[in-house]
Amino acid sequence: MLKGLQGMGDMMGLMKKAQKMKKDMKKLKKEISKTNITVMDDNEDITITVNGDHIIQKIIFSENVKNYDNKKLAILVKDTINKSSKEVEKMSSEKMSVLSKQGIPTDLPF
Repeated sequence: MLKGLQGMGDMMGLMKKAQKMKKDMKKLKKEISKTNITVMDDNEDITITVNGDHIIQKIIFSENVKNYDNKKLAILVKDTINKSSKEVEKMSSEKMSVLSKQGIPTDLPF
């Protein structure tokens, strides 16, 4: 009758490992969320700070933007926001790679 319980130790170990993975993932996602990335356009006319959740925290314009027409300014803002988004993705991937190197899938739903 005890033969059927033989695998319970393995199951408990897996459950503990899964709980640790969940805790590590939540901690890392919180750290990513709090991380700010600051990006400038090539001419340093616009500076955008974005957090790990892709929420814009700050936008700073240099004095030079006064000379831009609306179309050029809109393109510059769009391009700088897109650049910041790519940087956030890069940062997130780098931080998540630590977990994947430990054999933890980074696409878990928690």
